[in-house]
Amino acid sequence: MNEEFLVHVYKSKCEFQRKADKTATKEIEDGVREMMKLILQNLKEIKPAFEIADIIPTGSYYEGTKIGAPDEFDFMLTLAKLSGPDKISLQPGCSVWYPHIKLQTGVQFPQRYMVNIVINEESSEFKDFLGNPRIVVRDFWTEIKNVLKEKSLEIKMAQGTMRVEPYDGTKLQFFYNHKFDKASHPTKDYPEIKDGLLPVESLIVGVDLMLAIDHPSIETILQLQGFPKEFKDLLLKYGCHVIPKSCHTDHMAHTKCWFVTFSCMERELISNMNEHHKKCYKILKSLISSDVHTSRKCMNLSSYTLKTAFLFHVYGQNACLYSKTLGSCICDVLYYLASNLYHIRMPCFFARDMNTWGNILETPRIIWNVPETLKGSPCRMDLCWIKLMYKFIAYLIGIISSETPNSVVDADRVIFRCEYFKATVGNIMKHYSYGTNVFQLKDDLGSLDECTDELFCDYIQNLIRYHKIDLSFLS
Repeated sequence: MNEEFLVHVYKSKCEFQRKADKTATKEIEDGVREMMKLILQNLKEIKPAFEIADIIPTGSYYEGTKIGAPDEFDFMLTLAKLSGPDKISLQPGCSVWYPHIKLQTGVQFPQRYMVNIVINEESSEFKDFLGNPRIVVRDFWTEIKNVLKEKSLEIKMAQGTMRVEPYDGTKLQFFYNHKFDKASHPTKDYPEIKDGLLPVESLIVGVDLMLAIDHPSIETILQLQGFPKEFKDLLLKYGCHVIPKSCHTDHMAHTKCWFVTFSCMERELISNMNEHHKKCYKILKSLISSDVHTSRKCMNLSSYTLKTAFLFHVYGQNACLYSKTLGSCICDVLYYLASNLYHIRMPCFFARDMNTWGNILETPRIIWNVPETLKGSPCRMDLCWIKLMYKFIAYLIGIISSETPNSVVDADRVIFRCEYFKATVGNIMKHYSYGTNVFQLKDDLGSLDECTDELFCDYIQNLIRYHKIDLSFLS
């Protein structure tokens, strides 16, 4: 195994996090939580429907897998009006993991967020059901922006200040300013300076928020075929939630499906991984994960895909209990990803009968002149995007499993190619996420057997010809 390459990746991409100013990091986290409480209190006053019962930490910072400065935080916010005993019931939706939500008798929620049985041409039996979750999310962020227009929020802390920054979209931004004066603080007070690292002076902090509702009947989860019963105790301790996430099915504006999420359970399992596996996770995350927020659900190697692969590696049927090398664990995870990409299906860890990539897989429809030699045979052009991911994973397997040590120059070349691949994927997804410039794969997805090497090579050449994107190292 090419351990030298992996150690180089860790040192150059991940290790500096361990020397971060812990005092400032804790203050940033505390400041984020305090600022969140201020914003949500003001939100409750102007929009009681969005009263929040609980702020639940999720994401890489609380899982112990954050790379870099403490500049990203994730929280789920449970809606007080709909969370708790006898508030809602879940009814059959597109699947058991994408239910509809019915309000119990006496529970009040704005009519705007209920099913409009006239416009949607729904039966009157759905009048007590929550409607399109996208409307709830859109209005939530609109009201958050209204709060921040009316209030100039800033908090003072022991070492600095934090204020709200202007933002666009569905993400808060806070500006943290550390009252650090290098000239007036000797090196002995800040050992980080000896290592060439300064305490945080200022930082833009992004905060992702996800609305949620407490699952009303945890016991029913245990009856579902896709839930692994060995995690019963974890489920009963941390529960699960229902969130406004697309079911990947074409309902247009009439969808009323929400999504069952196990974010709290995932957080606990990832945070409880040993340091070896967290190190492996960070290395792979730095090499392959590219989270791009688009208006569509384009298939990609997201951080959630990687998290799912690690959950299976550490806690799955063939759980990795101990490994001496980075390469063996990382290659196992990469082989798992490659196998799932090849068969175009990856089970969710806590919902084994659901595809991580959704009910409908979307891939970009790029400009492509199919050569005459391929026109007479079945051309699965829709699979070429998936094969691109597969080939990238295979490329990394080849590098990491090689017995030949890489020089620093060679290692940096591989890292550059990984960064180039991630940037390329992100740009293509952003460009093709609008309108109908996508293929949609439904029902029997088949496998990458149907995407020949000849077809894929032509796909790579067309990326070069029409998009000036050179991924020929994958062909």
